[in-house]
Amino acid sequence: MRTEPLYLEDSYLRRCEARVLEVERVKGRRAYVVLDRTVFHPLGGGQPSDVGFIAGAGGRMEVRKALLLDGELKHWGVFAEGELGEGDEVVCEIDWGRRYAVMRLHTAGHILDYAMAVLFGRPVDTLEAFHGPPEAYLEYDAERPPDPALLEEVANEVVGADLPVVVKLVRREELPEHLYNAPNLRRLPAAEAYRVVEIPGANAMPCTGTHVRRTGEVGGVKVLRVEKRIGYRVYYTVT
Repeated sequence: MRTEPLYLEDSYLRRCEARVLEVERVKGRRAYVVLDRTVFHPLGGGQPSDVGFIAGAGGRMEVRKALLLDGELKHWGVFAEGELGEGDEVVCEIDWGRRYAVMRLHTAGHILDYAMAVLFGRPVDTLEAFHGPPEAYLEYDAERPPDPALLEEVANEVVGADLPVVVKLVRREELPEHLYNAPNLRRLPAAEAYRVVEIPGANAMPCTGTHVRRTGEVGGVKVLRVEKRIGYRVYYTVT
């Protein structure tokens, strides 16, 4: 990938300067833009895309979605003013309110994974997940529905402990030493190194999402309902 993903280094980074590598016009004022670096987290891993803008001397693009397509991170949006061209120096900025809400929800998702492990006595794989508005959920491959009250109770113990959320890069051969209470490991793609997100004492798992620095920032986890789908889908929010 030609784009440096700054969001992997600092989830709190709201804006950055960048250079336009490519502009692919689609229809009308719509286009895909590739940058040499970005703060926009793309859609993927259960996390919704960031939105925001990219602006330079020649124009301004309202970014509606960032996507990983054919090995490239592409910003899809609409030129609100003028347009951008290859080589342009630009500033890109995300909608911070939306990003921070997603960071809290995604961290809450990891905490719910831990709560499921406590309730079932083992890590429980997820079949699907969405850590963003309008409604966040995790669908678990469980043999019975989890008790919402107990799930919420265990989750909020972790929130109340205000534990650090630690992000580290781990080489493939060292991965088993760093992971615990991690679901979905059978689906882990091969890579030379993995970004591991750890909540000490709760779990440590490979993840490329954005997270808060401490569990206390989540505020509180509220389980809204549990529905039977292929597995059991737990809808939740943060308070």
